[in-house]
Order: sequence, then C-alpha cells, then structure tokens
Amino acid sequence: MDSVVTGSSSEAVRWLPWGNEAFKRARIERLPVLLAIGAAWCQGCARMLGTTYRDKFVCELIHENFIPIWVDTDLRPDINERYNLGGWPTTAFLSPAGQLLGGETFVDVSRMVTLLQEVSLTFQRKYREIETVSLISKPSCEAVHEFSAAKEIQALIGWYESCLIEHYDQVHGGFDASPKRVHPAAVQFMLTRVSSGDSSLRQMALKTLDAIGWGELFDDVSGGVFRYCAGEAWTDPQYEKLLSVNASVLDLFLEGWLVLGEDRYRDRAQDVIRYVSATLSDHVEGGFFSSQYANEDYYRLEADFREKSDVPFVDQAVYADGTAEMSAAYVRAAEIFNDPSLLQFAVASMERVVGTSYERGRGIAHDVNQGQVIRGLLRDQVLVSGTLIHLYEATDREVYLDLAQELIRYVLRVFLDQDSGGLFDRVSHQNDIGLMREVMKPLEINCAAVRVLVSLGEITSNAEFHERATALLFSQVQIAKKQGIGAGSFAVTALTLDI
Repeated sequence: MDSVVTGSSSEAVRWLPWGNEAFKRARIERLPVLLAIGAAWCQGCARMLGTTYRDKFVCELIHENFIPIWVDTDLRPDINERYNLGGWPTTAFLSPAGQLLGGETFVDVSRMVTLLQEVSLTFQRKYREIETVSLISKPSCEAVHEFSAAKEIQALIGWYESCLIEHYDQVHGGFDASPKRVHPAAVQFMLTRVSSGDSSLRQMALKTLDAIGWGELFDDVSGGVFRYCAGEAWTDPQYEKLLSVNASVLDLFLEGWLVLGEDRYRDRAQDVIRYVSATLSDHVEGGFFSSQYANEDYYRLEADFREKSDVPFVDQAVYADGTAEMSAAYVRAAEIFNDPSLLQFAVASMERVVGTSYERGRGIAHDVNQGQVIRGLLRDQVLVSGTLIHLYEATDREVYLDLAQELIRYVLRVFLDQDSGGLFDRVSHQNDIGLMREVMKPLEINCAAVRVLVSLGEITSNAEFHERATALLFSQVQIAKKQGIGAGSFAVTALTLDI
C-alpha cells in the first residue's frame, strides 16, 4: 500500500506510512514532514481528521509543501514515545532527516493554515541550516555499582512511600490534583505494603480504589473504565476505553479484594470482566481488541437510551502486549473465581499471539493481526513471557515455560545494554530515522522484566535468572530516582527481591 487515505473525499490528506520511502521523498523534494500521531479511540483525532484535514486549502498546502505521515500510536508506540508532543493528536513537523522542528497537539483549520505557511517558509529559508543540525545522540549511561545500589534500593522504597503520601489527595483519593489517573503501580505498592502487615497505607488504598470504581472514571452502565478524568474530584472523564487500562484496573480490584477483604472490589472486578468479554474480546480467534472510541454523546446517555443507540466503534486490532496484559489478569481471575472459562480464553488468546506472531530468534511481533509486521519491541517480549509463566503455573504445560525462557533469553541477548545495563525499548536498525536512533530504557517495562526473571529463577531454580534480575534492577536505580510517583513499578519490584 503506497498511502493511507483518510476518507473517500478528494479533499482529504493522502497520508503516507512511516518509513524510509516517505523520508526519501522529503529529501529529494526538499520538503518538511508533517507527522500526525493519532489513535482509533481518540475523539480529538477523529475531529481533526474530519475537519482540519478535510479543509480544501489545508489539503492543498500540505500536498504542495509537505510530506504527510500518519502514525497510529497503538501500532507504533516506539514512534509515539519519541515524537509525541504531550497528547493526541500530535501535530509534529520534522526535517527530511527526522529531526523534530516543532509542533502542537490539536490544531483547528485557521491555526493549521498559519502553521503550514510559517513552517514551510521558515524551512525553505533555513534549509541548509536545518539539515546540518545534528540529531539527538545516544546519551551516555553510567554504570551502577552494586554495593551502592543495594543500599539505595532500600532507601528508595522508603522514599517512594513518602512520595505517595505527599502526592496523595486526601479529599478525593488518587494522586495530585488533576488529571486523575489510575497509577496502577502506585496502588499496587500500597496493597503490597498492606498485605505485608503495614496498615498505614490501608485507608489510602481504600479511598483510591473506591474513587476508581465508584467515581465517573467507571462506566456504571456498560462496565469498564475510561482512560482518565480531567477533574480533580474524578469528574469529566475522557471517554475512551483502553484495553491496557482495564487490564490494570481488573488486576487492582482482584488484589484489593484479596488484601483488603472488601467484597465490592470483587464485584467491580466482575463488572470489568463482563465489559471486556462483551466488547473487547475476539470470541472467534481469541485475543483482546485494543480500544473503544471515546463517543462522549453516547456515554452521557442513560441506560435506556444507550440501548437504542449505536455502540461506539471498537478498534479490533489485537496487539501482543495488550492481549498479554489482559490474559494475565484473566488467568488470575480464573483462579480466584474458580472460573475455568476465563483460563480457557486466556489460553486461546495467548495461543493466537504465539501462533501468529512468534518467530524463533526474532521474538514476538506487535501486531497480531499481521496488518503490519512490527517486530523488536521490548514490551511485547516481556509481557508475553510473563503471561506464559502464569499459564504454565495454571496449566502445568511445559511448552509455556520453555517459550517464556526462550523469549527472556532473546531479550537479554538483543535488548540488553552490555556496557551499563538496562534494556532498550526496541531493537535498533541501521536505517532508523531521526529520533528513532534515540536510546530509551523505560523504567516500567525494565521492572516487569525483573519480575519475569525472578519468577523464572524460582520455578527453574536457576541462579542465573536471579542474578540477571538483581543486576537489571540495580541498573534502574538512577532512573527511578527521577520518576517521582512514576517510580511505583521500581518500588513494587524491589519488594519482590531479597537484596
């Protein structure tokens, strides 16, 4: 496919996919790139596609003066991580070499006309200067010494608990003023502390889980949770429903029920499962759909009126990471609720992921539907490996354990920074463009890899896995110290290691 055309009208932008061909055209024609990053669930993206990118004058300016590229954030999270300008839609302007020149998020027709004219004029005037500016270089990473890191890890756990208390919203639950998000690792940390006998965070955990389950974040009619709330009191929800958010919330409600002993969390977990089963599950082939569109008019309707209205669009893309997350939550729910049907669906889902996207020596592909083969993303490998471990523990099928070990060894072989430790978020390639050459070691998924290694070490009694886990956690110390409340994944993981 040479291009992606949004809509059938001639007055629509003729988008190109991200790739060397588009940037080659930009170099040959000496034109800047207009990079639009959006999502199927994003109402602002749909509005911009239906208005700004259908305006006749805007389309003419783009086609005459730019190379337009559309990127789906769910299909290419690695591109989004590097070029997103603070939200969706992102409207970014790049040089032919992929250098970020500037941009905004949502842009209406009037503002877009001004932007296109200014960027085009400036680019042509300063073309030589722009092309000689060096792109971002790989940052140097200092090695972390184990002895100092071991002490710091213990100190960081205490620091993180203080950080949670400082950011906790005593009036409404959750953290900080607004927007209000789930922060699954932070809630998990509180529950882990309570389960170990520390009751000091119990009320914080209760109030936060209640806010998530009984505020406007939760859809009382159809079930499931929205992405976040813009209001401080868990009001003004942003109505898109993402698979990953619902997987995290399902897991938190299950843990909340077990740790806090409150039956209402069990009931809310079942509500999430009912929503996911009805709306985000592929009952034909297995797997979970990635999202449901944020139709605010629909979600503001009462139950009786919703039944007579069209259900918001569901993006039926099946991605390896999201399906692994929800499958892991299903495996846990199957055990807690003694419901073998949940385990069966998790098995079918992961069998589909592995069967359609796994290649020996190349790991798991991101897009299970195979619309585009995107390989080499760390998140896919780690989350699939972790879920395979859960399936092994639930079914005692050695094949799941074998593949989990193979995937994590692939990760250590291909993604590990041999000089200073830590796992890169993607496999780099010689022909990477612009900021795709940037080195990134995301804290959350590095910590998830630590937990996978710990589990493998316990199951196989292989000391190598534990040694790898400890070294990997040590490599994240300096990163975690800069994350604030976002260091929850590190704090939770540190509690699982005996250091």
